[in-house]
Amino acid sequence: MIQRFFHPIGQGAFYSERHTSCNINIVYDCGTTNPSSLAKQRVVNQSFRKDEIIHILFISHFDKDHISLIDTLKTTVQRIERVVIPLLNNEEKIFLSSIYRILGEDSLAELVSNPNEFFERETHIIGVKPSSDTEIGEITPINVSEIQSGTQIILNDLNDWVYIPFNYQYKIRSNEFQNKLKKEGIDVYKLKTDPEYILDAEVKKTIKDIYKDISGNINENSMFLYSGPLSLENSNIHYWRGRCYWRGRCWRDNIFCWHFDYYTHRCNPHRVACLYTGDSDLKKVDVTTIYSKYWDIIGTIQIPHHGSLPSFDVNVLKEKFFLCPISVGKNNSYGHPSQIVILEILSNRCFPILITEDADSTFVEIIEY
Repeated sequence: MIQRFFHPIGQGAFYSERHTSCNINIVYDCGTTNPSSLAKQRVVNQSFRKDEIIHILFISHFDKDHISLIDTLKTTVQRIERVVIPLLNNEEKIFLSSIYRILGEDSLAELVSNPNEFFERETHIIGVKPSSDTEIGEITPINVSEIQSGTQIILNDLNDWVYIPFNYQYKIRSNEFQNKLKKEGIDVYKLKTDPEYILDAEVKKTIKDIYKDISGNINENSMFLYSGPLSLENSNIHYWRGRCYWRGRCWRDNIFCWHFDYYTHRCNPHRVACLYTGDSDLKKVDVTTIYSKYWDIIGTIQIPHHGSLPSFDVNVLKEKFFLCPISVGKNNSYGHPSQIVILEILSNRCFPILITEDADSTFVEIIEY
């Protein structure tokens, strides 16, 4: 059995998968906008036992709301064996770590600049190279330090269940945060090359003020992750989605009912794979091409960037029924999720699932085989 959890972390991201037959745990992102909240820390603390191991932690990108509870996750479990991250160049490391030091987030600065020190020696760090190619690679050993985007990762005892990270390299980048820094006279080149630049008090104050005004998106790239079978045709294992739980309800036989009696839809129970998107921009990345080999198996798509309209492309949902979890804070100041996004999901006969801070908003998928 595979148990897939979308945890109630509010304006952030924290997702996990348990392969119960072999005691393997996978996590994708672990953070929120207010990590000092005891309630948010307890969500992480209550998700694993102290003697458990996280076999792979995937980090989509280094925005605070996706990484700020990793410290809590580290102390919750026995150990984290492997961490798969988007590979950053030196300029990106200096830029992001400098921003976090200005914000007083020294732990996050260390995670960005020196992940080996942050996780300590027992954790193996794997960087995923950015790529604009859309080819999925071959299965590779996971004892290396760098892999290509599209590399298939299989852990021992996972049969033919595969994880495929893709760190897409945008040909044209538009970053709200950096544009505002330049507008206010901040030398972005120095931020990327000179760690001493942030010692200037006026620079610190300006950057802090700008950060407060944006939606937290200071990192341009976000790593996708496919989680699912290698294939259905050539597999000796028969996968199907058994049950789903959300808002105190249990759905069986893959019949999903919205709040209105007339809205029902039957989902193919064999489309058990999930596409995690982090804060990716679906308008700029054609995920249907990148994961074309697996598209007929994907039944769950995490809607990126908390349901933000600029990051959403309804064409991803065309012609198929998808479960669409959206992590969002109930009282966030960004207007997430966009009502247009919700409307377009519903109009395509797909199912939006809001995961907030409420415990009963936890979304769980049970996959049998």
